[in-house]
Amino acid sequence: MSETEPIESETAPDKSVKEKLHLQNTTAVIYTLLAVLLCAVLYMFFEVIPMPILAVGLFSLGLAPALAVIATVGAIRGPIAGFLAGYIGEQLASIFLSGGIVAFSLYGVAFGFLGLIAGLPTYDFTSGRSLAKLSVFSTIGLLFAALITTVVGLFVEQVAVLVAIGFQLLPLLTIGLPTVILLPPLFVRFWDIVSDKIPWPW
Repeated sequence: MSETEPIESETAPDKSVKEKLHLQNTTAVIYTLLAVLLCAVLYMFFEVIPMPILAVGLFSLGLAPALAVIATVGAIRGPIAGFLAGYIGEQLASIFLSGGIVAFSLYGVAFGFLGLIAGLPTYDFTSGRSLAKLSVFSTIGLLFAALITTVVGLFVEQVAVLVAIGFQLLPLLTIGLPTVILLPPLFVRFWDIVSDKIPWPW
């Protein structure tokens, strides 16, 4: 009995990491990849379809459900799924909106960080405190995405500083912050209610 205890304690952390990433077996990997593809297509759909936005000077007021989709898949299926959903979704949106993948895929990396950071903690979708934690981590992820997109604009695309701030950073923050604070908790709560009613295989 004493011989098996060290083995269990050595393998337990590895198993918990795989479960957190939803990579514990082949079935979990397949369902994670399906969730990534579904959410990447949803992201592209929300990016391509124009959303109602009120522009007040350089500030834009509105919601961007595409950003909430990335944070939601990260919260449900883990940080790898969140990163891939943001990255692939942004690439698909770039292809449909501009006919090509721009800036060496760095915008995809930026929005992938939103899903990655939102997917790092563990959440209880029935707890208001846990949903508030999702809003906080989604906000941190959005700030990283905003920083990366601004740096890409300044140093890769070499736009002027005022253009990067006025047309990239400010719209992303003024639309993105309300979005990631309000919508991901609503989306994961809705998913939790639906998954209780329908027996999902994952």
